Amino acid sequence: MTDLSGRWTGIYFYPVDAEFNPHDDLPPTPFEARIRDAGGEVSGSTLEPDALGPADASPIPARIEGHHFDGQLVFTKFPDGGGQHHSIDYVGSISADGNSIAGRWVIHGDWSGTFRMQRSLTPVGTTLEVATTA
Repeated sequence: MTDLSGRWTGIYFYPVDAEFNPHDDLPPTPFEARIRDAGGEVSGSTLEPDALGPADASPIPARIEGHHFDGQLVFTKFPDGGGQHHSIDYVGSISADGNSIAGRWVIHGDWSGTFRMQRSLTPVGTTLEVATTA
C-alpha cells in the first residue's frame, strides 16, 4: 500500500452553476495539504486562499479525515473559516507511482467539481519563494 504521508499541492475547480457560478468566472483555487497516513487511514490539514471573499481575506484552514484503498483516496474536508459551514467530500484516483491524485469534490445538496493534487518534492519545513516578473 502506498504511504500518502507528506506535503501535497493541488488545485480545485468550480463548475458552471446557474446560481453560484453562472458565467464560469470563479477562479481555480490552489491549496496545500499535509497528510498523515497510518496504514491507509489519513488525516491532516489543508490551507487555501479565500477565493470567494474580499481581496484581504485570510486563508482558510481545514482538517481532513479519510482513508485510501485499491488506488482510491476518500476524505472529508472540514473548513474553519471563510464563512464556510459545510463539509466537502473528496474521492480521487491515486496514480500508480503514488505521487498524484485526481478526482471530484462534492458539497452534498449544493454542488461539485474536480480537483487534482501532487506530492510536493520539497521537504516539509522548507520555505518556498515565488519570484514574480514585471
